[in-house]
Amino acid sequence: MTESKTDPKKALSRRFMDAGMVKWEAYVSGGQPDTAAAARIYFVCLEDPFERPRWLPHESRSVAAATRDLAALSDDDLVAMLDMSEALD
Repeated sequence: MTESKTDPKKALSRRFMDAGMVKWEAYVSGGQPDTAAAARIYFVCLEDPFERPRWLPHESRSVAAATRDLAALSDDDLVAMLDMSEALD
């Protein structure tokens, strides 16, 4: 049986660890550019159910551009973005 591997450039989400070795998942969601629901990158803690999800707006406000950027970011970039994000209400 062969193991299927996902191309990271086509992934819809990314998993990474923060500086404290806590696992997180980042994904893009949003609506149309230039609306209140424009593209955001969301961060969800995979280890602590009481850790509130976090979010950060993507500068392009485009879901397609944010998804491409998410695939290209390094784990260090994701940790820096997590540090800049704010808790979801």
